[in-house]
Amino acid sequence: MFLVAQAELIWYGEWMESTDEETCQATINRFLTGMDAAGRVSGHLESEELYAPASVTTDGWIAAQNAWKTEVSGIDLMECKLHGQKRVSATLDEFAKTHPDWSPSQLQQLKDNLNSVLNAPSLAAYAQRVRRNRERYKDEPMLLKRLDILKDKRFLFTNHLKHEDSPAYSAPLDRSMRFLDEKLLVSGQYRAADAIDPMLNAWAIVNNLRKFLPDAIKAGQSLAEHFGAQLRGIPWMAALNLCTVGNLDALTMSTS
Repeated sequence: MFLVAQAELIWYGEWMESTDEETCQATINRFLTGMDAAGRVSGHLESEELYAPASVTTDGWIAAQNAWKTEVSGIDLMECKLHGQKRVSATLDEFAKTHPDWSPSQLQQLKDNLNSVLNAPSLAAYAQRVRRNRERYKDEPMLLKRLDILKDKRFLFTNHLKHEDSPAYSAPLDRSMRFLDEKLLVSGQYRAADAIDPMLNAWAIVNNLRKFLPDAIKAGQSLAEHFGAQLRGIPWMAALNLCTVGNLDALTMSTS
């Protein structure tokens, strides 16, 4: 499932038969084309303008990252830092198993040193910390391999510093994905392929517009309202109907 979200506010969802680069690119193109049309209808884009996100946070799937770069020239790609931290942790666990002679304090220092790379406050600091760790562990091939990967991904793990509102982690997106995955498993397994997308979009609208429960941080608000939508006290289902009916002339082709 392909999903675009700003924090947990879902903008686009689509079921994909494949996750290769070509399929990801075609899906992203459909998303961007839809945003172009919506922006013109709403007046947020002029007739010749194109919607072009400045940045996008993804997991480590190379096909998706390449597709974004192809479809949006100059976009700043960011890879979720949690995915990077998990891979560093996996390397540290494997290193500890193969180096029983290292003391707990040495292993803790190693962990602190490698984690400091991903926690660097700037690209320059990131590069410097990679270089220092390569010097520290120049005789440890396993660690050098992980440091080489961190070096190659230095922009992916620091680009979020260039954009004030860009997330370094994909956790909100992952939560939205789990929500739709659950609905897909429960309601989508007996549906034809062309019926899955309308179902996912319906649940995405519910996710965006239903109010949070009283004990939630955003209690009394929906995600749409949290991001600035003004429902003016109208129940969200009624607001949705009003918006839909009010824009039918723009959404349907003229028969005159």
